[in-house]
Amino acid sequence: MRIFIVNRVSGNGRGRKVWAEVQRILDGRQIPYRVKFTERRGHATEIARCAARADVEAVVAVGGDGTLHEVGNGLVGTETPMGYIPAGSGNDFALAQSIPSDPNQALERILKHRIHRVDTADIDGRVMIGFSGIGFDAKVAETVNRSPLKRWLGKSIYFFGAIQVLAGFRPTRVSLQVDGQCYKYEGVWLIAVTNTPYYGGGMNICPQAVNDDGFLDVCCVKEVTHMQFLSVLPAVYHGGHVNHPGVRMHRGKRITIQSDTPLVAHADGENLGNTPLSIQIRPKSLSLL
Repeated sequence: MRIFIVNRVSGNGRGRKVWAEVQRILDGRQIPYRVKFTERRGHATEIARCAARADVEAVVAVGGDGTLHEVGNGLVGTETPMGYIPAGSGNDFALAQSIPSDPNQALERILKHRIHRVDTADIDGRVMIGFSGIGFDAKVAETVNRSPLKRWLGKSIYFFGAIQVLAGFRPTRVSLQVDGQCYKYEGVWLIAVTNTPYYGGGMNICPQAVNDDGFLDVCCVKEVTHMQFLSVLPAVYHGGHVNHPGVRMHRGKRITIQSDTPLVAHADGENLGNTPLSIQIRPKSLSLL
């Protein structure tokens, strides 16, 4: 038996429409399933944990990256595989994993039941499935999640959110440790720590990142003016920012971040509070369909 965990309000209602299509296919093909609808923050994690204890065939998240984050937090470290049918605004994890945006095709991938073990990361007791960040990008995620325009703008809301946050953001000094090696950076705008390339609605922030190599990829943007930061944003969508003099790329298994001024942090677009943070890779800790 497969359990589908559905966030009906993801993508400002797209989750409801996607689930209706998936349900029609399942019922038409007489495929047995159970469905649970999320009702509050953290609910998907609770459902996924219970499902893993019940030894179900698979747990399928239907929603955006936030729904995926919660379901993954409930399944990491278990043998229960996770499927994903994207129905959010960003769907960056789906892009990284070549999961089709079409619900029918995404469901077919799940029904084939081909399991691939992927890495996650522990962040002070929380689990990151695809990407995390501190500073500017986390503030943008916070702004986007509150914006009433999210339902109308889709992925482009992230670019407009960046413009909105830009004027009031103040870079700060950061101490970054990568596997014990310490880097002191002035004027840090953001530090992204990922095991997938994409975040923020398709930004190719860490082009070399893959989620089964046992490493985390790190992108630090520092010592650029507001106008320089704005000018480099379009290049991030195709990975062209990595050669910019204000960008530093790192790779490691354990990352710690401290900042002179507290910076907001996120994992998979979900708020984590503020720095300091400690992030550690969990190799092949999640089964993905």
